[in-house]
Amino acid sequence: MTAATDPAPPREVEVKFRAAVAQLKAVRTSPLLGEAKASPARELITTYFDTADKDLRRNGLMLRVRRKGRAIPVLSIKWQAPSEEGLFARGEIEIRCPDGLPAIELFDPATQERLAAALKGKPLQPVFETRYRRAITVFRYGHSEIELAVDDGAITAGDARLPLCDIELELKSGNSIDLLKCASELARGCELTLEFEAKSDRGYRLAEAAQPKAQKATALALPDAITFDDLLAAVITNTLNHFVSNWASLRDTDAPEAVHQLRVSLRRMRSALGIFRRVIALPELEDIRSEARRIASALGPARECDAFRQNALSGPMSGQTEQIRGALPLLEAVAKRREESYAEARRVIDDPAASLFVLRVQGFVFTRAWRTALAPQDLGLLTTPGKFYAATVLDRLLKRALKRGKHMPDMPDEERHEVRIALKNLRYASEFFGGLFAGGKGLRNYLGLVADLQEDLGAHNDAATAKSFIEGLQLPPEAGTHFATGYLLGWYRHATMVADGHLAKKWKAFKRADIFWE
Repeated sequence: MTAATDPAPPREVEVKFRAAVAQLKAVRTSPLLGEAKASPARELITTYFDTADKDLRRNGLMLRVRRKGRAIPVLSIKWQAPSEEGLFARGEIEIRCPDGLPAIELFDPATQERLAAALKGKPLQPVFETRYRRAITVFRYGHSEIELAVDDGAITAGDARLPLCDIELELKSGNSIDLLKCASELARGCELTLEFEAKSDRGYRLAEAAQPKAQKATALALPDAITFDDLLAAVITNTLNHFVSNWASLRDTDAPEAVHQLRVSLRRMRSALGIFRRVIALPELEDIRSEARRIASALGPARECDAFRQNALSGPMSGQTEQIRGALPLLEAVAKRREESYAEARRVIDDPAASLFVLRVQGFVFTRAWRTALAPQDLGLLTTPGKFYAATVLDRLLKRALKRGKHMPDMPDEERHEVRIALKNLRYASEFFGGLFAGGKGLRNYLGLVADLQEDLGAHNDAATAKSFIEGLQLPPEAGTHFATGYLLGWYRHATMVADGHLAKKWKAFKRADIFWE
């Protein structure tokens, strides 16, 4: 998708919100709808099909049959659109199926071939069903026609049931910028939160009694001939996708990796924008970086609890929490703080401000807002080969890291922290741009070397953070807890000594490492 045009059919572009039933009235009466009237609510019954081994899902496909009153049932296939088309685009083909059966021969030959390749001759069977009442309002916004759908019902899989209360804005005609602006106004006016799990995702999870998993960043697939303009869009989109892919896991689980990946995604976004701002001077870019920092900071207390607990249980207290005096009260205090911090982390994600942030970043990419920051004589930058730009950036970041670490390892903590930041930016840039070069094993080795060095450089910071964290717990002044905290802080001090012992050797290996981008 580009800023000027929307994806050609068969594409569906829609923004989904989760809502409480109490919010539905505010949505139905939103001033955005103007004089448009909602259609009478009608019940939709949709059955989702797959093989016993979930082969369609494994191949990124979703097949369903939808019934609406006496109308002829509709057979649909959906799939995730390429990432460059944005968070809200999906591929979709719909066709009538008079007998209500998922007969793939009803589709065009190319779609039949795609489905057959995924199914491999295995029979289809129903997996789960959605049943809800939907009221539709079609209205004008800007130069576009948008459909508002309000859904209230449930997803069922066997005896399992999950309430469903969704709000969807679908672009029927016009442009995606209008859709994003409309979604932002609706979110702000009705205090809505974005939903990134489709009904099908939730249905599969219900059928499998599974929880959403935390997601790491995906590698960027960059064409060799990519321009600077498209490279910037691809990198920011990648970090945004990484961010929202972890919302469901944080909402529904206590998995430490979800909060960790959310914070990593925001650091990656800030690092990317920091790289590009050297050539793009734009206030909106700085605003996005600032908001990414705010959200990451708000998620920080939850991550601190997880990191402290993980270090304690995998390090000095591993397998002996009952033997170490005062360890259990300490861990109980951490557990209580963690519960409070996770509740706050979920509030951060469910706050409309986080959804507005996502919509703003997506709009920033769709409009290619950075183009307006360039003077006429600098517009040639947009068509500069991305590979040339990437190599220039990587050279600069490497020189910065080497300069800051010139006196390694005999450096005070403040200077070590600066080296660590420089290495972090080098590592993220290597991840962003590595696909443009014949990296392969060389890239993986380089990333591993930088990450390992970062970890050792962070040992002093980890010790200081642990001390501050323990003080913040405000533990009772008892001998047992004093012993446990002292025991743990002693382990952290020992870890810094071990890390310091490795630094000189690892720094030398880093300086001698082969440069994958040359």
